[in-house]
Amino acid sequence: MLDSTKRRISVTAFLTAAARAVESQRPDRLFDDPWAALLASREGFSILEKGEDRGASIVVRTRYFDEWLQRLTQEEGLRQIVLPAAGLDTRAFRLTWPPATRFFELDLPAVVLYKEARLQAQPRCQRTILAVDLTSSDWENQLQQAGFQPALPSVWLVEGLFFYLPLEQTRQLLARLSRLAAPGSWLGFDAIHSAMLSSPLTSSRIQLTKKNGAPWIGAIADPVALLASFGWQASFVSNARKGYEYGRAIFPFIAPEALNAETEKLYHMLVTAKRLPLEESPRL
Repeated sequence: MLDSTKRRISVTAFLTAAARAVESQRPDRLFDDPWAALLASREGFSILEKGEDRGASIVVRTRYFDEWLQRLTQEEGLRQIVLPAAGLDTRAFRLTWPPATRFFELDLPAVVLYKEARLQAQPRCQRTILAVDLTSSDWENQLQQAGFQPALPSVWLVEGLFFYLPLEQTRQLLARLSRLAAPGSWLGFDAIHSAMLSSPLTSSRIQLTKKNGAPWIGAIADPVALLASFGWQASFVSNARKGYEYGRAIFPFIAPEALNAETEKLYHMLVTAKRLPLEESPRL
């Protein structure tokens, strides 16, 4: 990736860890991440304090995908989990996993070095870390050489990445991971609609992302259609609705009764999709 893109992802990794650290201190916390404060750094907490909802969007996303991953592994029996752009995620350590669960964490070398230097704990699953550039042509081979089995169903979670990338880079990454995902695999990610980039209601957040050096640029108008083109059957829910369900209001603080197809375009979409059998998939 370009140096500027590498920097944006690293900054957001600190922010994500800070949000998880603050949430973990609440008596009504939605999850407990005892390593987040160690990983967040002063920079992460500084950025977090500037946000209108103090990281509620990250907190809700974390809880939503925690539940999703636990269901897929504990109830549906999937045992391979891949985190492209894993950042400072600690799910391999803080959640309970069925026996033989394998975690594959992929991120840039600088992120991996920082994280591994600070994490002094034993994971609760088989954990493999790969220092790779997701825009390179060889990370797929590296993943397989590390033990990933593309013939078996897998779970892919891409958090907090696509809205920092041009849409074409998002398409390329989706194409690559789709080649490795067997029928029955699952994919989860968060995305934004272009309305969020232009609405007066969200302008302060958009300006803040730019000031922090991590501007949102990658909008996805229709994630269901986009994923269908790669052979996935998808659905999504706005993080605003999940936020009210979890007791965490998310900026721009639209009341629950005012949420509809249009107003929800101002929030992140929490997308999940299942890989269809090849005979049901459209040709790429």
